Amino acid sequence: MPTVLITGITGFLAAHVALNFLEKGWTVRGTLRSESKRAAMNAVPELAPYAKSGKFQLFVTGPLENGDYTEAIKGVDSVVHTASPVEFGDEEFKDSHLAPALQGTVSVLEAAGKEPSVKSVVYTGTYGAIGDHRTHPTQQVGRVITEDDWNPYTIEQMEEIVKTGKNDNETFPAGYLFYKTAKKYAELAAWDTQKKVQKEYGAKWSLASLNCVMIFGPPIQPHTSLSNAGMSTSILWALAQGKDKPIMDTLYPYMVDVRDAAEAHYQAAVRNAQGRFICSGDVYSFQEWADKLREFFPEQKDRFALGTPGKYAYVDPGVYELKNDKSIKELGITYRPKDETIKDTFTKFFEMEKQGLN
Repeated sequence: MPTVLITGITGFLAAHVALNFLEKGWTVRGTLRSESKRAAMNAVPELAPYAKSGKFQLFVTGPLENGDYTEAIKGVDSVVHTASPVEFGDEEFKDSHLAPALQGTVSVLEAAGKEPSVKSVVYTGTYGAIGDHRTHPTQQVGRVITEDDWNPYTIEQMEEIVKTGKNDNETFPAGYLFYKTAKKYAELAAWDTQKKVQKEYGAKWSLASLNCVMIFGPPIQPHTSLSNAGMSTSILWALAQGKDKPIMDTLYPYMVDVRDAAEAHYQAAVRNAQGRFICSGDVYSFQEWADKLREFFPEQKDRFALGTPGKYAYVDPGVYELKNDKSIKELGITYRPKDETIKDTFTKFFEMEKQGLN
Protein backbone atom coordinates (compact mmCIF):
# COMPACT_ATOMS: atom_id res chain seq x y z
CA MET A 1 0.00 0.00 0.00
CA PRO A 2 1.16 3.60 -0.57
CA THR A 3 2.87 5.83 1.98
CA VAL A 4 2.29 9.50 2.83
CA LEU A 5 4.53 11.87 4.74
CA ILE A 6 2.62 14.41 6.86
CA THR A 7 4.51 17.32 8.38
CA GLY A 8 3.45 18.85 11.70
CA ILE A 9 1.79 15.62 12.78
CA THR A 10 0.97 16.86 16.30
CA GLY A 11 -1.39 19.52 14.96
CA PHE A 12 -5.19 19.59 15.13
CA LEU A 13 -5.67 19.12 11.39
CA ALA A 14 -2.65 16.88 10.79
CA ALA A 15 -3.83 14.24 13.27
CA HIS A 16 -7.13 13.97 11.40
CA VAL A 17 -5.34 13.88 8.04
CA ALA A 18 -3.22 11.01 9.35
CA LEU A 19 -6.26 9.11 10.57
CA ASN A 20 -7.99 9.61 7.22
CA PHE A 21 -5.09 8.13 5.26
CA LEU A 22 -4.66 5.29 7.75
CA GLU A 23 -8.33 4.31 7.53
CA LYS A 24 -7.94 4.07 3.76
CA GLY A 25 -5.03 1.64 4.03
CA TRP A 26 -2.05 3.96 3.65
CA THR A 27 1.10 3.91 5.75
CA VAL A 28 1.55 7.29 7.41
CA ARG A 29 4.84 8.90 8.36
CA GLY A 30 4.63 11.98 10.53
CA THR A 31 7.29 14.56 11.32
CA LEU A 32 8.22 15.77 14.80
CA ARG A 33 10.49 18.64 15.74
CA SER A 34 11.84 16.63 18.66
CA GLU A 35 11.29 13.39 20.56
CA SER A 36 9.20 15.13 23.23
CA LYS A 37 5.78 14.30 21.71
CA ARG A 38 6.48 10.85 20.27
CA ALA A 39 4.93 8.93 23.16
CA ALA A 40 1.87 11.17 23.30
CA MET A 41 1.21 10.84 19.57
CA ASN A 42 1.57 7.07 19.62
CA ALA A 43 -0.87 6.95 22.55
CA VAL A 44 -3.67 8.84 20.77
CA PRO A 45 -6.55 6.33 20.94
CA GLU A 46 -7.48 6.72 17.28
CA LEU A 47 -3.86 6.29 16.15
CA ALA A 48 -2.48 3.82 18.70
CA PRO A 49 -3.55 0.64 16.85
CA TYR A 50 -1.77 1.86 13.72
CA ALA A 51 1.34 2.78 15.68
CA LYS A 52 1.40 -0.73 17.17
CA SER A 53 1.07 -2.34 13.74
CA GLY A 54 3.78 -0.15 12.22
CA LYS A 55 1.45 1.66 9.85
CA PHE A 56 1.86 4.92 11.76
CA GLN A 57 5.51 5.98 11.99
CA LEU A 58 7.13 9.08 13.46
CA PHE A 59 10.36 10.76 12.33
CA VAL A 60 12.23 13.57 14.10
CA THR A 61 13.15 16.07 11.38
CA GLY A 62 14.12 19.10 13.47
CA PRO A 63 13.05 22.75 13.19
CA LEU A 64 10.62 23.65 10.44
CA GLU A 65 12.93 26.23 8.84
CA ASN A 66 15.71 23.72 8.11
CA GLY A 67 14.32 20.26 8.73
CA ASP A 68 16.13 17.16 7.50
CA TYR A 69 13.62 14.98 5.62
CA THR A 70 16.15 12.60 4.08
CA GLU A 71 14.94 9.47 5.84
CA ALA A 72 11.31 10.45 6.40
CA ILE A 73 10.60 11.12 2.74
CA LYS A 74 12.44 8.16 1.24
CA GLY A 75 10.11 6.09 -0.92
CA VAL A 76 6.88 7.96 -0.09
CA ASP A 77 4.11 8.37 -2.65
CA SER A 78 2.67 11.64 -1.35
CA VAL A 79 3.63 14.56 0.88
CA VAL A 80 1.11 16.58 2.88
CA HIS A 81 2.66 19.74 4.32
CA THR A 82 0.46 20.95 7.17
CA ALA A 83 3.23 22.29 9.43
CA SER A 84 3.27 26.04 9.91
CA PRO A 85 3.43 28.21 13.03
CA VAL A 86 0.08 29.64 14.12
CA GLU A 87 0.87 32.55 16.40
CA PHE A 88 -0.07 36.20 16.41
CA GLY A 89 2.81 38.12 17.96
CA ASP A 90 2.94 41.72 16.75
CA GLU A 91 6.47 42.85 17.60
CA GLU A 92 8.31 41.17 14.72
CA PHE A 93 7.38 39.84 11.28
CA LYS A 94 10.20 38.43 9.17
CA ASP A 95 11.90 36.10 11.65
CA SER A 96 8.94 34.95 13.74
CA HIS A 97 6.21 34.78 11.07
CA LEU A 98 7.60 34.87 7.53
CA ALA A 99 10.73 32.75 7.86
CA PRO A 100 9.21 29.64 9.48
CA ALA A 101 6.23 29.60 7.10
CA LEU A 102 8.13 30.35 3.91
CA GLN A 103 11.43 28.54 4.55
CA GLY A 104 9.64 25.57 6.04
CA THR A 105 7.51 25.21 2.91
CA VAL A 106 10.49 25.52 0.58
CA SER A 107 12.48 22.99 2.62
CA VAL A 108 9.73 20.35 2.46
CA LEU A 109 8.96 20.86 -1.23
CA GLU A 110 12.62 20.81 -2.23
CA ALA A 111 12.99 17.51 -0.38
CA ALA A 112 9.96 16.24 -2.33
CA GLY A 113 11.57 17.45 -5.54
CA LYS A 114 14.63 15.29 -4.93
CA GLU A 115 12.63 12.14 -4.07
CA PRO A 116 11.59 10.40 -7.32
CA SER A 117 8.85 8.33 -5.65
CA VAL A 118 6.69 11.38 -4.83
CA LYS A 119 3.63 11.65 -7.06
CA SER A 120 1.58 14.35 -5.30
CA VAL A 121 2.11 17.16 -2.80
CA VAL A 122 -0.65 18.82 -0.81
CA TYR A 123 -0.01 22.12 0.94
CA THR A 124 -2.26 23.33 3.77
CA GLY A 125 -2.98 26.92 2.88
CA THR A 126 -5.40 29.33 4.47
CA TYR A 127 -8.17 31.75 3.63
CA GLY A 128 -5.71 34.27 5.08
CA ALA A 129 -3.79 34.04 1.80
CA ILE A 130 -6.92 34.60 -0.30
CA GLY A 131 -9.17 37.12 1.42
CA ASP A 132 -9.08 40.90 1.59
CA HIS A 133 -8.44 41.65 5.25
CA ARG A 134 -8.32 45.43 4.99
CA THR A 135 -11.92 45.76 6.15
CA HIS A 136 -14.41 43.89 8.33
CA PRO A 137 -16.35 41.03 6.65
CA THR A 138 -19.59 42.99 7.05
CA GLN A 139 -18.08 45.77 4.93
CA GLN A 140 -17.62 43.36 2.02
CA VAL A 141 -21.27 42.51 1.40
CA GLY A 142 -21.82 41.57 -2.24
CA ARG A 143 -18.22 40.61 -2.89
CA VAL A 144 -17.59 37.11 -4.30
CA ILE A 145 -14.22 35.57 -3.42
CA THR A 146 -12.68 32.68 -5.40
CA GLU A 147 -9.34 30.90 -5.79
CA ASP A 148 -8.26 33.69 -8.15
CA ASP A 149 -8.04 36.15 -5.26
CA TRP A 150 -4.99 36.92 -3.13
CA ASN A 151 -4.53 38.74 0.16
CA PRO A 152 -3.43 42.23 -1.00
CA TYR A 153 -1.04 42.89 1.91
CA THR A 154 2.71 42.89 1.19
CA ILE A 155 5.88 42.16 3.12
CA GLU A 156 6.78 45.83 2.88
CA GLN A 157 3.51 46.84 4.54
CA MET A 158 4.09 44.38 7.39
CA GLU A 159 7.62 45.70 7.90
CA GLU A 160 6.27 49.25 7.98
CA ILE A 161 3.89 48.27 10.79
CA VAL A 162 6.84 46.80 12.71
CA LYS A 163 8.95 49.88 12.09
CA THR A 164 6.32 52.48 13.03
CA GLY A 165 4.24 50.48 15.49
CA LYS A 166 1.19 51.83 13.67
CA ASN A 167 -1.55 49.59 12.27
CA ASP A 168 -4.30 51.47 10.46
CA ASN A 169 -6.49 48.37 10.18
CA GLU A 170 -9.44 48.89 12.52
CA THR A 171 -10.57 45.25 12.38
CA PHE A 172 -7.50 43.03 12.56
CA PRO A 173 -4.58 43.38 15.01
CA ALA A 174 -1.10 43.48 13.52
CA GLY A 175 -0.33 39.92 14.61
CA TYR A 176 -3.29 38.60 12.61
CA LEU A 177 -2.08 40.47 9.52
CA PHE A 178 1.45 39.12 10.04
CA TYR A 179 0.22 35.53 10.13
CA LYS A 180 -1.97 35.85 7.03
CA THR A 181 0.63 37.69 4.99
CA ALA A 182 3.32 35.15 5.92
CA LYS A 183 1.04 32.35 4.72
CA LYS A 184 0.45 34.21 1.46
CA TYR A 185 4.16 34.35 0.72
CA ALA A 186 4.65 30.75 1.85
CA GLU A 187 2.07 29.65 -0.70
CA LEU A 188 3.66 31.75 -3.43
CA ALA A 189 6.96 30.09 -2.55
CA ALA A 190 5.30 26.67 -2.89
CA TRP A 191 4.28 27.41 -6.48
CA ASP A 192 7.74 28.77 -7.29
CA THR A 193 9.38 25.71 -5.73
CA GLN A 194 7.27 23.33 -7.78
CA LYS A 195 8.50 25.01 -10.96
CA LYS A 196 12.09 25.00 -9.67
CA VAL A 197 12.22 21.28 -8.85
CA GLN A 198 10.49 20.38 -12.09
CA LYS A 199 13.30 22.11 -13.93
CA GLU A 200 16.21 21.01 -11.74
CA TYR A 201 15.24 17.45 -10.81
CA GLY A 202 12.56 16.52 -13.30
CA ALA A 203 9.96 16.26 -10.51
CA LYS A 204 6.54 15.41 -11.87
CA TRP A 205 4.33 15.64 -8.78
CA SER A 206 1.09 17.57 -8.63
CA LEU A 207 0.64 20.41 -6.13
CA ALA A 208 -2.66 21.33 -4.49
CA SER A 209 -3.01 24.22 -2.06
CA LEU A 210 -6.01 23.76 0.23
CA ASN A 211 -6.90 27.22 1.44
CA CYS A 212 -8.92 26.38 4.53
CA VAL A 213 -11.21 28.73 6.41
CA MET A 214 -11.68 28.37 10.18
CA ILE A 215 -11.29 24.67 10.97
CA PHE A 216 -13.45 23.29 13.79
CA GLY A 217 -14.37 19.85 15.01
CA PRO A 218 -13.54 17.23 17.65
CA PRO A 219 -9.82 17.26 18.52
CA ILE A 220 -7.86 14.02 18.62
CA GLN A 221 -4.28 15.31 18.92
CA PRO A 222 -2.60 15.21 22.37
CA HIS A 223 -4.05 17.73 24.82
CA THR A 224 -3.24 18.88 28.31
CA SER A 225 -5.90 21.62 28.45
CA LEU A 226 -9.02 22.64 26.56
CA SER A 227 -8.53 26.35 27.17
CA ASN A 228 -4.95 26.32 25.90
CA ALA A 229 -5.04 23.67 23.19
CA GLY A 230 -4.75 25.66 20.01
CA MET A 231 -7.05 28.16 18.36
CA SER A 232 -9.55 25.66 16.93
CA THR A 233 -10.29 24.24 20.39
CA SER A 234 -9.81 27.16 22.76
CA ILE A 235 -12.00 29.58 20.77
CA LEU A 236 -14.99 27.26 20.96
CA TRP A 237 -14.36 26.16 24.54
CA ALA A 238 -14.61 29.84 25.51
CA LEU A 239 -18.32 29.66 24.66
CA ALA A 240 -18.83 27.30 27.62
CA GLN A 241 -17.25 29.44 30.32
CA GLY A 242 -20.42 31.06 31.68
CA LYS A 243 -23.48 32.86 30.36
CA ASP A 244 -22.07 36.29 31.20
CA LYS A 245 -18.87 35.79 29.22
CA PRO A 246 -18.58 37.96 26.09
CA ILE A 247 -18.86 36.34 22.67
CA MET A 248 -16.07 37.33 20.33
CA ASP A 249 -16.71 38.94 16.97
CA THR A 250 -16.74 36.43 14.10
CA LEU A 251 -13.97 37.92 12.00
CA TYR A 252 -13.72 34.85 9.76
CA PRO A 253 -17.38 33.93 9.09
CA TYR A 254 -16.80 30.70 7.15
CA MET A 255 -15.93 27.32 8.68
CA VAL A 256 -15.01 23.79 7.68
CA ASP A 257 -15.22 20.61 9.74
CA VAL A 258 -11.75 19.21 10.41
CA ARG A 259 -12.87 15.81 9.13
CA ASP A 260 -13.95 17.34 5.82
CA ALA A 261 -10.68 19.27 5.57
CA ALA A 262 -8.81 16.01 6.18
CA GLU A 263 -10.80 14.27 3.45
CA ALA A 264 -10.00 17.13 1.08
CA HIS A 265 -6.28 16.60 1.73
CA TYR A 266 -6.63 12.89 1.00
CA GLN A 267 -8.61 13.45 -2.19
CA ALA A 268 -6.16 16.09 -3.41
CA ALA A 269 -3.34 13.59 -2.93
CA VAL A 270 -4.95 10.58 -4.62
CA ARG A 271 -6.45 12.60 -7.47
CA ASN A 272 -3.15 14.37 -8.17
CA ALA A 273 -5.00 17.67 -7.92
CA GLN A 274 -3.19 20.73 -9.23
CA GLY A 275 -4.05 24.28 -8.19
CA ARG A 276 -5.67 26.25 -5.41
CA PHE A 277 -8.82 25.08 -3.63
CA ILE A 278 -10.98 26.97 -1.15
CA CYS A 279 -11.85 24.48 1.58
CA SER A 280 -15.00 25.85 3.19
CA GLY A 281 -18.22 24.35 4.44
CA ASP A 282 -20.65 27.02 5.56
CA VAL A 283 -21.10 30.51 6.93
CA TYR A 284 -21.52 30.81 10.73
CA SER A 285 -21.19 33.06 13.76
CA PHE A 286 -20.07 32.39 17.33
CA GLN A 287 -23.36 33.90 18.58
CA GLU A 288 -25.26 31.41 16.45
CA TRP A 289 -23.30 28.53 17.96
CA ALA A 290 -23.81 29.77 21.51
CA ASP A 291 -27.54 29.77 20.79
CA LYS A 292 -27.38 26.29 19.26
CA LEU A 293 -25.36 24.88 22.18
CA ARG A 294 -28.11 25.81 24.65
CA GLU A 295 -30.48 23.87 22.41
CA PHE A 296 -28.20 20.87 21.84
CA PHE A 297 -27.10 20.52 25.47
CA PRO A 298 -30.08 21.80 27.52
CA GLU A 299 -28.80 20.23 30.73
CA GLN A 300 -25.77 22.55 30.52
CA LYS A 301 -27.46 25.61 29.04
CA ASP A 302 -26.43 27.95 31.86
CA ARG A 303 -22.74 27.51 31.13
CA PHE A 304 -22.99 28.81 27.56
CA ALA A 305 -22.43 32.49 26.78
CA LEU A 306 -25.69 34.39 26.28
CA GLY A 307 -24.56 37.38 24.23
CA THR A 308 -27.29 38.76 21.99
CA PRO A 309 -29.38 35.74 20.95
CA GLY A 310 -30.43 35.67 17.31
CA LYS A 311 -28.05 38.43 16.18
CA TYR A 312 -25.86 36.95 13.45
CA ALA A 313 -23.70 39.31 11.43
CA TYR A 314 -23.63 37.06 8.37
CA VAL A 315 -27.43 37.54 8.17
CA ASP A 316 -27.60 41.22 9.08
CA PRO A 317 -25.84 43.17 7.64
CA GLY A 318 -24.23 40.23 5.78
CA VAL A 319 -20.71 39.28 4.67
CA TYR A 320 -18.83 38.39 1.48
CA GLU A 321 -19.60 35.19 -0.45
CA LEU A 322 -16.89 32.53 -0.46
CA LYS A 323 -17.02 30.05 -3.35
CA ASN A 324 -16.23 26.39 -2.61
CA ASP A 325 -17.48 24.97 -5.93
CA LYS A 326 -14.03 23.88 -7.10
CA SER A 327 -13.38 21.66 -4.06
CA ILE A 328 -16.80 20.04 -4.46
CA LYS A 329 -16.40 19.41 -8.19
CA GLU A 330 -12.72 18.47 -8.47
CA LEU A 331 -12.12 16.85 -5.06
CA GLY A 332 -15.59 15.34 -4.60
CA ILE A 333 -16.04 16.83 -1.14
CA THR A 334 -19.45 16.82 0.54
CA TYR A 335 -19.34 19.26 3.42
CA ARG A 336 -21.23 18.18 6.51
CA PRO A 337 -23.78 20.49 8.19
CA LYS A 338 -22.33 22.97 10.68
CA ASP A 339 -24.76 21.74 13.36
CA GLU A 340 -23.11 18.33 13.16
CA THR A 341 -19.71 19.96 13.67
CA ILE A 342 -20.69 21.89 16.78
CA LYS A 343 -22.56 18.92 18.31
CA ASP A 344 -19.69 16.50 17.76
CA THR A 345 -17.13 19.02 18.95
CA PHE A 346 -18.79 19.73 22.28
CA THR A 347 -19.63 16.09 22.85
CA LYS A 348 -15.87 15.47 22.58
CA PHE A 349 -15.10 18.49 24.78
CA PHE A 350 -17.36 17.24 27.56
CA GLU A 351 -15.78 13.80 27.38
CA MET A 352 -12.37 15.41 27.73
CA GLU A 353 -13.61 17.55 30.60
CA LYS A 354 -14.68 14.41 32.47
CA GLN A 355 -11.12 13.18 32.02
CA GLY A 356 -9.84 16.20 33.93
CA LEU A 357 -9.07 18.64 31.11
CA ASN A 358 -10.38 22.21 31.38
